[in-house]
Amino acid sequence: MEIKEETRAGVKVIGLRGRLDAQTSPTAEKRLMDFADLSEQKLVFDFSEVTFVSSGGLALLLKVAKNVQKANGKLALAGLNNYVHEVFEIAGFTGIFSIFPACEEAVAHLQRGLRCEDKA
Repeated sequence: MEIKEETRAGVKVIGLRGRLDAQTSPTAEKRLMDFADLSEQKLVFDFSEVTFVSSGGLALLLKVAKNVQKANGKLALAGLNNYVHEVFEIAGFTGIFSIFPACEEAVAHLQRGLRCEDKA
């Protein structure tokens, strides 16, 4: 799993590339938790280059989301392909995360200062 970061209008966009599974989750966890632990952080995880997410990857995302919430941050996901989105739906994660078709929409959502529960 490759992880890159950039900042767009005060929102940190974390680009993920590859598979998020049991093999890659331990390495990804350290980097993602570093972002999640920063107070008041606004994060978008860009999934446009993620090809696979396992239950281990979902568990990691849930852990990151909890840390973001504890740090009074905000988190949104963007660019999930059909397969990855279906995994999120089956796991019931579409009701937990704010999910947007593109990064630009997720960034705009977080710029408006909305919490994940206030999706519209």
